Amino acid sequence: MKRLFTAILILQLGLAGSAWAKMGSGLVTAKSGDVDIEIFGSLHTYPTFVYDSDFNSDDTIYDAILDEGGWMAEESIRSEARLGFSGKGDHWGFLTILEADFTYSKANGDRGANSTDPLDSGFTGEDFGIEKLEFTYDFGPLELETGWQTKALDIRTGGVLYGDDHPFIGLRGKYESIGWEVLYLIIQNDIENIDSGKVIGPFDADSMDWRAYTAKLDFNVNDDFTISPFYAFSDNQDHEATVHYMGLEAFGKFGILAPRAEFVYAYGDQDVGDDEYDIGAFAAFAALEFKLSPLFNPFVGGYYVSGDSDGDDDDIEAFNPITNISRYAPTFGMENAFVYRYVPALGNHLYSNVPDVLGTTPGYGGIGNSAKAESPGMAMCGLGISGSKDAWQYKTQLMYFWFDDTGALEDVYQSGDISDDIGLEWDLQVTYKFGPHFSIGNVFALFDPGDGVQDLRGDDFDRTAILDTVELKWQF
Repeated sequence: MKRLFTAILILQLGLAGSAWAKMGSGLVTAKSGDVDIEIFGSLHTYPTFVYDSDFNSDDTIYDAILDEGGWMAEESIRSEARLGFSGKGDHWGFLTILEADFTYSKANGDRGANSTDPLDSGFTGEDFGIEKLEFTYDFGPLELETGWQTKALDIRTGGVLYGDDHPFIGLRGKYESIGWEVLYLIIQNDIENIDSGKVIGPFDADSMDWRAYTAKLDFNVNDDFTISPFYAFSDNQDHEATVHYMGLEAFGKFGILAPRAEFVYAYGDQDVGDDEYDIGAFAAFAALEFKLSPLFNPFVGGYYVSGDSDGDDDDIEAFNPITNISRYAPTFGMENAFVYRYVPALGNHLYSNVPDVLGTTPGYGGIGNSAKAESPGMAMCGLGISGSKDAWQYKTQLMYFWFDDTGALEDVYQSGDISDDIGLEWDLQVTYKFGPHFSIGNVFALFDPGDGVQDLRGDDFDRTAILDTVELKWQF
């Protein structure tokens, strides 16, 4: 049936004749009376080599890292294949991206699912599905939007609060130089006492739900600078937490200076068992890039994310985001750096540079709702350089991380003093573009753990982690 469908599709493309034409860099468009369609796609293949990701030369329970394609250790190849369609009609439009993202193995490469394996990672039809979707209708003064395309509140600065492709319904628009967007986000929609499709107890239809409601404004001060206040209300019923996030980001350019900054304050309350806790926490980011020439653009900056100081009081001072997306933020973001994977020995989330998985009490956010109330938070200061010449591009950065406050962590782990020294990471990315459709790059990353890692995991967790990722990228 799949072969028949493919043959029909090829025949249709062939019969279309002059109705199909090349557009731009490899895009293909189909025009009819009421809609124009573009087709695009990409393949990112990442051979990855990992050494001592747990900072230990022996085998331990922390000796692997997690990326979007699955767990990786020693030698792995992650592959992300995408095929996309976008269209535009009279007042309406759509975007659809099909994706398969997995780590190569014989089972998922050409054999499909292994039904006898409860941890099946077979590459089947369910693995190549609609990764992103967005449909819009423009009413004039405002535009209706829905789907599960990536949305973000602060990805243009530090990405400390939210960026992800959760399902949404929203409205957006623009009045003169002010843009706006409001969203209803479905972060989690589960019904308690249903397991593998079977009812195992009485329903509690909303006790595991998590919704977020956001609003964002963009004030374009001029063509080169934007100030953007934002607000998010997180109704995390699964963890019995209601949280308000008030934030502001600003970015732009003043001559050779390109500043970026944001601040987010979180307040609310959370019930844990019979106890009620008051939430009061914040996060901040600031960076300055010097646009000196295409070849040489130094930058400097840092993060601050508050941690909890006391595990026995009724306050939660640890900042838990909805989904931290700093991996794709513009200044220190780098997809194949070390710290932006899920590194169990560090206790950070995928996409995030904050070790907020550390602790024992469920918090009020984080990807997978897995951040902890005793999170020690994080501070980071860093510097780097980026640039390009002809077909070459490069970026290198040095980042030093330390815990903000380990007081609550020491209380719940019943440990002695935990050093605030997390460690030092160095990244180097070099890319050569053979043309608009293919490039080869490499990311080399080192993470030297600090005394805080040894205090958490043991004296033997002191080896430098090495990560090397080859980046093979095709796109059309």
